[in-house]
Amino acid sequence: MPELTREELIEVIKRHRSYSLASLQKSLKGENINVSDEKLLWLVKQLQSDGTIELSTKDAASFRGYLIDIWNAWWFYLVIIVALSELFLVISNAQAGAALFLRILFGLGILGIIPGSLTVMIVFPGGQVNALEKIALSIFLSVLISITVGVLLGLGPFFQASNNIIIITVYVVLADVAASYRSYNFLRSAHKFA
Repeated sequence: MPELTREELIEVIKRHRSYSLASLQKSLKGENINVSDEKLLWLVKQLQSDGTIELSTKDAASFRGYLIDIWNAWWFYLVIIVALSELFLVISNAQAGAALFLRILFGLGILGIIPGSLTVMIVFPGGQVNALEKIALSIFLSVLISITVGVLLGLGPFFQASNNIIIITVYVVLADVAASYRSYNFLRSAHKFA
């Protein structure tokens, strides 16, 4: 695969109107351009130093500031909403209509994708894995986490849907906070380096 050149990077920035490092990384991933974080930061620093581009250096001063920036942390809030909605639907024992549909939909997410995806984000905060690897790891780790919780609850008299979803929701919320903090640290170090 050829190296990303200055001209290609400028074209991607113009085409996608990328004004921050995070949006530039998303644009490059969207065009299936794989570039290491170090190489991208070096190119951006070089283009900024000669005045060719001006990416926003709006760096959240704190983790709280990062979470307030919805554009960077939208997934944090989506995960919390899905996890708490599924918890509510299971505890209330929704059995019919739209509530049952949402319970099944959110349940598939909570049991099959979200815990593993957050775990992958904790381990690889900068997106060092491609989309296919991330999907495969997310599904595998989610199923592994769900089975582990089920087995541990099955050792005693606690094997019920409500207990299972409570434990998984606690894991998801804690992993969500950890993944967002790792993402914040990665972006902060990227801004310092650039």
